[in-house]
Amino acid sequence: MRLAVFLLGLLITGCSAVKNEESAPVHVVWQKVDDVQAACEDASGRREIFRILGCSKWRADGAQRTCTIYAPAPRDERDKERFATLGHEFMHCTDGNWHDKWGRMSDERVRQARRDQAVEAAGSAAAGASAKVEPAMQ
Repeated sequence: MRLAVFLLGLLITGCSAVKNEESAPVHVVWQKVDDVQAACEDASGRREIFRILGCSKWRADGAQRTCTIYAPAPRDERDKERFATLGHEFMHCTDGNWHDKWGRMSDERVRQARRDQAVEAAGSAAAGASAKVEPAMQ
């Protein structure tokens, strides 16, 4: 599984750098494309060596910021690769350039994710100890 995640990160090289201006709203547009490689090369203006699964491109017109995602539509609800690509690119729209050129999360992002998981687990354990689950009545 880790290998699959690593390869996914390695193959998604079309990610662009993003300014993180949290106070301004971001409009996200999803361009469903069949030829992702061509669409991302056109958007970036450069040829890519690796196969691209998706990319995102920023445009700012005054106060309006738009992030366009170029990714194929999932084939069905079980298409994990395409859903993961869409989520990956959406994270660029909301969080900026959050990984290095090899697809690994930056050290600070990893530390923050681990802290968030620990807090979530502690909260779930505390809530589970005092809460009873009743069967749903229909």
